[in-house]
Amino acid sequence: MSTKRIANIALYTAIVAIVTALIAVPIGTFGYINLSDLLIMSLCVLLDPSDAMIAGGLGAMISDIYLGYSQYAIPTLIIKALEALIVSKLLKRTPYKCLAFVAGGLWILVGYGATDTLLTMDMRMFLPSVLGNLPQALIAMVAASLAYTPLVRYFRKERHG
Repeated sequence: MSTKRIANIALYTAIVAIVTALIAVPIGTFGYINLSDLLIMSLCVLLDPSDAMIAGGLGAMISDIYLGYSQYAIPTLIIKALEALIVSKLLKRTPYKCLAFVAGGLWILVGYGATDTLLTMDMRMFLPSVLGNLPQALIAMVAASLAYTPLVRYFRKERHG
């Protein structure tokens, strides 16, 4: 792995961690609403899948620990890394890019629904968790879909002069 690649992953990890922690709205016992999913979905447009997985997963996990939600740290690492993998792979395979972002958003809802169910040991917590995370998932899906074309154009222009 090149030094430049490591530096880029570290930079994007820090951006995800800082932005997620700075813009965090608590939602009761289920964590907080933040912009991590939008950032991770955007990273999937810009980076290789493995780099987006590392930066997104670690960045979001770091913000969980920093904000005092350490019980979510490991599940967040796994959920966000898999979100990046799902979105990255689907962006390459489907002509309907918004489907990749919808799939990532749905994964977030299922992942955190399962996490909250396991943390509370109560199946009745799945639906409240999904509903609590729905605004964040919807914002990420819509904003990433709208940002896709401008991001691709900008970075294609940057790389090719």
